[in-house]
Amino acid sequence: MNFDVIPAATRFRGAKLVAGAAALYAALWLLGFQKFFLNDAEGLAALLQIIGTLYSVVYAFATYVIWGQFASVENEVRKESGALKDLLLFSTQMKEAIREPMVRAVKTYARGVVETEWRALSENDPTEKTDRLFHEVVSSVINMKPENDAERIVYERLLDIANQASAHRDERLSISAKRMPQTLFLFVTLTASTILFLLFFYPFRNVALGSVSVAITSTLLFFAHFVLTDLDNPFEGTWNAGSEPFGELITKNR
Repeated sequence: MNFDVIPAATRFRGAKLVAGAAALYAALWLLGFQKFFLNDAEGLAALLQIIGTLYSVVYAFATYVIWGQFASVENEVRKESGALKDLLLFSTQMKEAIREPMVRAVKTYARGVVETEWRALSENDPTEKTDRLFHEVVSSVINMKPENDAERIVYERLLDIANQASAHRDERLSISAKRMPQTLFLFVTLTASTILFLLFFYPFRNVALGSVSVAITSTLLFFAHFVLTDLDNPFEGTWNAGSEPFGELITKNR
């Protein structure tokens, strides 16, 4: 993993958390705080193991669901843009005057997706502009007037492709609106915080070992939290579903 892809502000927050947690443990150790729990070391270890196991199960479930949604969005982006590319490809068998409105509508819609829809979806805003532009794409196909049998066959194929693109767009927008439930997010966060909190009570015999253990644990928990929140929104952050397939439509040769 190249940590340069993580925003500088996020890395700075993570560094502060790790350094602060390690320093706090060292300060408590020097004050003799952990000495009060020497006889409870086994109990603390068992509790940490139980909560750690619970956290790993819940985190794995949350990551599986969120990654599935993220992958589905990327898949529908490819399918929708692929269907629009097929519209441009198969329509070349029609006369230029007949296909021109459709080509223009596809490129205008693709430009609208790239320029406005990604931002709207990332903020859970309505997509009325691109909804209207996509309707114009479908209308441009429906309004084609084939002049012979060969063009009618192509026309039927274009109608079928337009229906496929519409289905993929509907599915993409439906999945895009989904976010991790706040109850699940709070539960994962609370469980991770509890692990770190209990670790401050664990009586390591060596202050350096204790501080390093706390630093490593806080680093892993912070990075796990970052991955979870970053993948939850497929349209912004470090890992996101890019709009490049639609951008290719804008510059695609006729």
